[in-house]
Amino acid sequence: MDVSDLEAAFALPFAEDSPLDTAVTGVLATLASLATPLAGILLSGYVVRLVRAGDHEATALPSFDDLTGMAADGARLSAALVALQLPAVGLVTVAFPGSGPSLAMFTYATNPAMLGLLGLSPIDTATLAAAGLAALAGSYLSVAVTAALARERSLVAAVPVTRDLALDRSFVSVASAVALVGFVARLLVALCAAVPVAGTALAATASFCFLVVAATLLGRGAPDATALGAGVTRESRAGDANSGSAESMESA
Repeated sequence: MDVSDLEAAFALPFAEDSPLDTAVTGVLATLASLATPLAGILLSGYVVRLVRAGDHEATALPSFDDLTGMAADGARLSAALVALQLPAVGLVTVAFPGSGPSLAMFTYATNPAMLGLLGLSPIDTATLAAAGLAALAGSYLSVAVTAALARERSLVAAVPVTRDLALDRSFVSVASAVALVGFVARLLVALCAAVPVAGTALAATASFCFLVVAATLLGRGAPDATALGAGVTRESRAGDANSGSAESMESA
């Protein structure tokens, strides 16, 4: 990933080749995703399509056609993302046995100042720390599985690709850049939502634009299969060379 990938990702939402109705549909889908899970699944499918388009260095927003295929991609991605966060949810639930998972509970769990007020035992505190690590690992793997599902249209086939991406050192910078875009997006969306009257529309527009940027950056920055295979080949060759050297030394 280099500066050109960043420039291309931030320019894609405003590309002249992108039809206006595609952007409008994306904003409406973002609004609808707040009210119905079906719209959220379709939007997740569009994220997969954006990553796939970024991988092919597209110069315009992909259209919202083939809703069936988009829903299938979105369902696979949503299932994978939920599964990756289940360990963190389970650990937090263990630390708070008297309450079910909720947004307020996760807010308390991630705020160190609240731990003393909640009267948590050292074991509960350690459980929350483990939950934080599990959430961090799940978030990193979520980025990897998104890129993998954009390349492989099957959860089973995406597993080895996800593993290779997650273990590739160059992918760490890509995931960090995507996370940074997401952090900035949350700040700007919150500011847009505070605007009177038009705040909701502005927040949805900003959210969709940053969604396009993050997904495109992931598609363009993630190492391709050739690079991953080359890395594996180099490691295997290095292992063979080391074993060969050891055998020659033993024979000598």
